[in-house]
Formats: sequence, structure tokens, C-alpha cells
Amino acid sequence: MIEQHISLFSVSGLFVFLVSSSIIIVLRKLWLSRLHRIWVFFNFSVAFWGLFAFLFGKENNPSHALVLIRISFIGIIFIPVFLYHTIFILCDLKKTGFLKATYYQAFIWLLLSWSPLFIKDVKFVYSSFYYSDPYFFFHVFIIIWLLIVFISHFELFHTYLKSDYKRKNQILYLFLGVAVGFSGGITNFFPVYNINIYPFGNFLIAFYCIIVSHAIMQYRLSDIRVFITRAGLFISIYALILGIPFAIAFGWQKELVQLIGDNWWIGPLIISTVLATMGPFIYLFIQKKAEDRLFQEQLRYQATLRQASLGMGRIKDLKRLVTLIVHIVTRTVRLEHSMIYLNDSQNKRFYLGASRSRKVRFKPKSIIEYDSPVVNNLSVYKNPIVYDEIKQRTQDYGDLHLAHLEAEMKKIDAALVVPSFVDENLIAIVVLGKKISGQMYSDDDLAVFSILANQAALAIENAQFYEDMKQTHEQLFKAEKMATIGTMADGLSHQINNRLHALGFIAGDILDTIKMKKNMHMPSELREMLIEIEHGLSRIQDNVSQGGEVVQGLLKYSRRGEEGFSEVDFDHLIDASIEMTQFKIKSGSIRILREYDTKLPKIKGNFTQLQEVFFNLIDNAYDAMMQRKEELHEEGYLPTIKIMAQNTQPDFINITVEDNGIGIKGEDRQKLFTPFFTTKLSSKKGTGLGLYVIRKLIEDNHGGQVKYESQFLRGTKVHIRLPVAYT
Repeated sequence: MIEQHISLFSVSGLFVFLVSSSIIIVLRKLWLSRLHRIWVFFNFSVAFWGLFAFLFGKENNPSHALVLIRISFIGIIFIPVFLYHTIFILCDLKKTGFLKATYYQAFIWLLLSWSPLFIKDVKFVYSSFYYSDPYFFFHVFIIIWLLIVFISHFELFHTYLKSDYKRKNQILYLFLGVAVGFSGGITNFFPVYNINIYPFGNFLIAFYCIIVSHAIMQYRLSDIRVFITRAGLFISIYALILGIPFAIAFGWQKELVQLIGDNWWIGPLIISTVLATMGPFIYLFIQKKAEDRLFQEQLRYQATLRQASLGMGRIKDLKRLVTLIVHIVTRTVRLEHSMIYLNDSQNKRFYLGASRSRKVRFKPKSIIEYDSPVVNNLSVYKNPIVYDEIKQRTQDYGDLHLAHLEAEMKKIDAALVVPSFVDENLIAIVVLGKKISGQMYSDDDLAVFSILANQAALAIENAQFYEDMKQTHEQLFKAEKMATIGTMADGLSHQINNRLHALGFIAGDILDTIKMKKNMHMPSELREMLIEIEHGLSRIQDNVSQGGEVVQGLLKYSRRGEEGFSEVDFDHLIDASIEMTQFKIKSGSIRILREYDTKLPKIKGNFTQLQEVFFNLIDNAYDAMMQRKEELHEEGYLPTIKIMAQNTQPDFINITVEDNGIGIKGEDRQKLFTPFFTTKLSSKKGTGLGLYVIRKLIEDNHGGQVKYESQFLRGTKVHIRLPVAYT
């Protein structure tokens, strides 16, 4: 029986037990994936060994110590097994044969570890009991133990060679943990083989568990170089700070006693206090210098982006602004590609505002809908989304929403998505591809991109406001011109009617003269010429009459009321409308099908205004069909307009004008009846007033109804309802 106190070895076992147990508690609360569960078992093995190391380290009975040592081997036996299983899952290995073999051999060693052929006795060294006189099976166990550890890290290294930057960074953390943990843990075997080195390294086993747990649990690991730099500087500086006072106290104690007397310890204490106070400042200063050298490139582009964010507000042109943003980001950060999607609240989606890519054939997604998982996540959490993190969380949680988010980010080829908010409004979405260097997006990167995105949101909002104001001014200017024309309508109609009346009078006078001369004897050639002139003058009189009706229609449109309303024959109305299009539509270039009963009830309406309506509809349909013909070059395509009408309701006639033209894009459908808005190829082809006037004429003047139904690349249907005239 040996009298002893708690040794440093026993303390190290307790330290390992407490740290590993804490990690188990944290991981057990998460309990997300197979990887986390197996790593819990690894830490349980380490904690089990640590607990019994603490117990046999303070035991004073040799026989009791031997039993506790043999129990502690349960943890030692399973440490390499669970280590290999962790790496098996992390590296996504497929062959399970060696994994099963590690478990089989572990259970064999559980039995053999209680045999005298494994450990026979214990010895007392360094104020603790250690196992001694290891036999044959113990040496075999150590070889197999080390072999499993070696194979584990060989697989890890093989995975490292074919991994991306993020996974490589994670694996380097594991290698760092191994270097720390096993270099410390192997010191336990020194006393067994009579190597006179105290096993201080036991404390490092706990740090191994911490480092690897951090690498497994943390989704956004800092660069391994930063971790090593910070840890190395911290250890070096504080070892120096603590070491200098101790060196002075023990090395120069006699000199201090002679100089100060019995209070010699005050000198080292003052030095220790001064150094401890200066320590954090020294550490931060050296750390900043070291990291500045490590990340010169990253700091450079972050400074450039900050500077660019300050100047964006001066750009008023929206297209130029978003194009400049993606250009600066892609070039400065050296990305594969970047895109900006702008909010289209009217159609409840985000459309591609600008994109830039280093790939020749890069086709970004043009639309992100409001119900997209990306938009939902940004709206709820308002934080950047990192693809690698979402991918890892999907694997850990097995969450369906995260899986959809990962799939959506993959579709838009996003390594990072950054929201641009103004207050609570998501103005834009900035989508960034991978860095060409393969490096991860750091926390500093996310902070800088968030600042850039928020500045961009303000600049985009200002540019949109500027464009809206510009468009509003243009519309007001056009509206003012239309209002001026409206106020001039009376005077203009009077002047035009006078001239039309004069033309009609002149034509009628000449016709009377020709009719009198026709009865006279004259050569046949002259008679035929007079007949042609008579026919031409008759057409002039007809057009003068129609022109007068158009002028009267203009007046009636500006003065709504019952004046000018009569019974209108629908078939005759279509005849007149088609005739008005003859100046533009070439004969035979389109097909017009009439699918209605010619004996439909008469319509109560203004013939001239309705003629203007159907002329506009046929004209619009013609332009849409010609656009499809020019753009798509479809073999056998025949431009066709169908005009259908039914009297399904006693008081109304339902009319449909259908074409097989280019159709209307989704984002334009809600703007169709907006004044000055046009979908035609060029603004010179349309004023943007046609549909607006049609709605006014049908709904305000005639008490009817107009509805549009259109599909892009398929065609358009216009549904009109007009009241029946009662006789």
C-alpha cells in the first residue's frame, strides 16, 4: 500500500473526461447525422478512458489500480474504431469490410485485455501507477491500434486530394487535431517502455477532441492558416509573458533577495502584472500584422468593394448601375460569375437585371419566383446564404425545406446569395458564383458583401425612382398633348368638316356635269374615261362622308352620351373595319375567319367608334403575327385571325377576336391598358394608346366589357361584350 496524493496525471485524466463529456452533451443535443452520432461514441470512449485514468492515477492500492487500468482499456480499444468510423462517414467510403473488421478485433481485445498475457502487473512511477511488463498480446494490440489510426488518416488524405477548398480546409482541421492529440496521447506509453518522460501530453488529448468537434460541427470554418496563426501567436506570446516572471523568480532569486530582501517576490509579480496587461495589445497587434500578410488579396478586394459601394448612389441609370455592380464584383473578387435579380412586385418575382461570367456559354436563370425557397429564406432570416453550409445542413438535418433550398441554389448556380434590403423590402438579390481560387467565403467577405448589397439596394431604389419619374414626365407630356388636342377638337372638327364639305360639294358638282355630258355624243375612249372619273368622284364622296363620321366620332368620344348611338349590324361593322386595314395589310398575307351567324341581333352602339375598336384589334393582331413570322421563322406558319360572336345572353353579344401571333409576355399582361405602354417591336410602331382607347370606348361609352387572354409564343384572345339594341 502506497500513500499518495492526486497526481498531475490524474488531473489530466479528469480534464480529458470533463472536456469530452461536455462535447458529448453538446453533440447529443444536436444528434443530427450519423457523423455526429459516431463522433459522440468517439468522445465517449475518450471520456471513459479519462475518467478511469483519473481514478487509477490517484489510487494507492496496486491491485485496485490494475483493475481500473484494465477497465480504462475499454475506452482505449474503441478510440481508433470510432475514429475510423467517423472518417468512413466523412469521406463517404463505400467498402464496409475493413470497418466491420475494426469492430470485430475490438471485441476480441476486450476479452484479451483481462488476460495476464496482455498486462500482468503495475508499477509506481511519477507518483502514479502505470501498467508494466506488457506481454506479447499488448505489443500486437499497439501495432493494430496504430495501423487503424494510420489507415484512417490515409483515407482522409486521399479524400483531401480530390476535395474542394471547403472540404480540404475541414480535413486540415482534422489533421491538426490528430497532430495535437496523438502527439500528446502517445506520451502515455513512455513509462510503460521505461522512457523517462512525464506524460504531460495527456492534456492535449482534450484539445484534439475540441478541434475535431469544431471541424465537424461548425459550418463556416475559418481558414486553417488563420486558426494556426492565432493559436501559435497566443501560445507563444502568453508562454513568453508567463515564462519571463518565472525565469526571473527562479533564476535570479538570490540576486533579488540581495537587492530587495524578503519581499523579493514583488519584482516578478510587478513584471508579471505589466506583461499580462500588455499581452492582449501585443497579441492583437502581431495578429493583425500576420493576418494582413496572409490575406493581402482578400483585404485588397474588400477595400475596393467598400470604395465602390460609396460611389453607386451617383449612378441614375438602372441598367448601367446593375451592370457595373456585377462587373466590379466579378473582376475584383475573381469570381466565376455573378448576377443581380431585381424585384418585380407587380408580377411577384425577381427578374435578371444583369449578369457577368467568365464562361463563354453561361446561361443564368432569368426569373426567380416569389415562392422560391431562396426568396423565402432571405425574407425570413435576412442573412446571406452560403451553398456549402446549406448542403451540409441538409445532410445533417435531413430537412426537406433545406433540400429544396439547396436544389434551388444549384439551379441558379449560386455559391453565395446576398439580399439587398431597404427597410423590410427585398429590393434585389445578388447571386455570386465560386471564387476562381477555390477559397471559401469568409465571415469578413459576408460582412463586406452585405454592406455592398445594402448600398446597392439604396442606389437601385434611387435609380428606379429616377426612371419612374422620367417615364411619368414623358407620359404627362403626352397626356398634355392629348388634352390639348381634346380642347382643340371642336375647332379642328369645324375646320376639317368645312374642307370635307367643300370637297364633297366640288365632287358632287363635277359628277352632275359628267352625268349631263354622258348623254352627248362622244368618242368611246372619252366616254370610258368619263365613266372612270365618275367612279373616282363617287369614291371621293363616300370617303368624305366617312371622314365626316370620323370627325363626329371624335367629338362624340370627347363628349360621352347617347348621341350618335344606333343599331349596328355586326357583320357590316367587321366589313368596314377590315376595309380600313387595307392600306396596311397586304391582300393574302393573312387569313381572316368569320365564325359567327350573320343574323345576330343588332348592337346598340356608335358605328364609327366600334369601327375604330375593331380596326385597332385587327391592326394589333396583324403586327403580332408579323413579329412572330419574322422572329421564329416557323415552317408552314399561316397568320390567322378568327372573329367569333355569340348571343348567349339575351342582353349582350359576346365577341372574341383571336390571333396566332407572338403573344404577350407575362410581365407585360398587367400593363396592357396602361396609357402609352406598347408591346410592339418599336415605339415608333405604336403610341401605347390603342388598348387604352379601346377599353374607354367599350366600357365607358358603350357599357360593355373587354378582357385579354394571351400566352407568349401562342397568341392572343380579346373578349368583348356589347349590349344588344332593342327594336
